[in-house]
Amino acid sequence: MSSIETILGVAEHLPDSSNPINRRDFVKGLSALGASVFVKPETGISPAEMASNGVDSPLESRIDSYVKNLRIGGRLASTDEISVTVYDINHGKKIVSINEDVSRMAASTIKDFVMLAFYHEVKAGRQRENKKTSKHLQLMIQKSNNNSTNYFIDLLGGPSRVNSIIRQNYGFFNETRIVEKIPRGGRTYRNKTSSHDLNIFYNQLWNNNLPHSDKMKHYLNLPKTDRLYDRTCIPPGVRQYSKSGTVYGLVADSGVLVMKDASGKNHPYSINVMIEDKTKPNSGGRDTSWVPRRSEIIRTISEGVYDFMYTTHMGKPYNCPQHKGKHLGGRQ
Repeated sequence: MSSIETILGVAEHLPDSSNPINRRDFVKGLSALGASVFVKPETGISPAEMASNGVDSPLESRIDSYVKNLRIGGRLASTDEISVTVYDINHGKKIVSINEDVSRMAASTIKDFVMLAFYHEVKAGRQRENKKTSKHLQLMIQKSNNNSTNYFIDLLGGPSRVNSIIRQNYGFFNETRIVEKIPRGGRTYRNKTSSHDLNIFYNQLWNNNLPHSDKMKHYLNLPKTDRLYDRTCIPPGVRQYSKSGTVYGLVADSGVLVMKDASGKNHPYSINVMIEDKTKPNSGGRDTSWVPRRSEIIRTISEGVYDFMYTTHMGKPYNCPQHKGKHLGGRQ
């Protein structure tokens, strides 16, 4: 049995509670039950550091400056809030942590957790994968189909049951809540997650610590429209496993991007960006430019992160033809 299976097996036997366990309680529960192993939600981060914000890295400072300049220039409103988490998987090091533990509207990023809940039940023998579920998985992740998402929520017993599967078995997802199916028209505002939880999801996925990680990677790697790679200056050949989320008031993208050096070695990193304006869902009118403009901000941040990671692992800046080495508002 793998170490993560050991932990999740122990977690399934933690006492039931009306207050779901959080990251620190999860660790304490394991210790109390005599667990001798612990797979950290993010490799290299101790339990005491899990809830920390701010890592004081050059990249974090550049993103902070970029966001401040956007506000000064009026491209981000005072009501726009942003969360960013970036994690260098090979080095086991978090390099950006900006408002990462703030619970935000999940929009379609909640589909990552719905897929996880389904595969958890498949591994437990309570559900079976077949042609129908495979078709709905592809539609849910690649096409972000809401009807397919609701199909799985119903299949698993409703929103509260899906939420319980995640909360009771994956105690490190502190800010994730699944409380509603996706309404007609796609205006889902009540499901919640954070850039930290999304970062943990993709780290655990990349390290094959989630049930049927290989199958989930398959769906997340399918060609799709996103903001981390699609329509950016990031070069062809970089693999991406990702899911975006969009609703009026929330634009988010989360995933793992994988660059390869001249020797063929993979250099994966997790990037998770959420821009939220809580005033938008209840506003009288709809600014049709709000989503596209925030989408371009996420693309710019992703380009800057790629430049930083390229410099870190390749030993030289990424001088793309489009920007000639200028990312996040200047040379990195």
